[in-house]
Amino acid sequence: MSRNEMKDWIVMSLAFGTVVLLFVITLGDFYIAMQENREPSKDVINLLSMAITGIVGIIAGFISGKNAADQAKQAQQPPPST
Repeated sequence: MSRNEMKDWIVMSLAFGTVVLLFVITLGDFYIAMQENREPSKDVINLLSMAITGIVGIIAGFISGKNAADQAKQAQQPPPST
């Protein structure tokens, strides 16, 4: 497995794991709120919105960094001779 593939897997597992964790936390809070006849906690909703913003930032940073690396690699290659 190359270094770039390893980076891809790390970012994908980080994002997927965080989404799964948020899903479990949200479902747990909603379940408890239903059992106790109360509203869902605003702290959990705030956590969810901040975490989604963070995940989007991580993925966007990864994609833009990957694009910049691809452009730098193409700039280092010599132009095709004719």
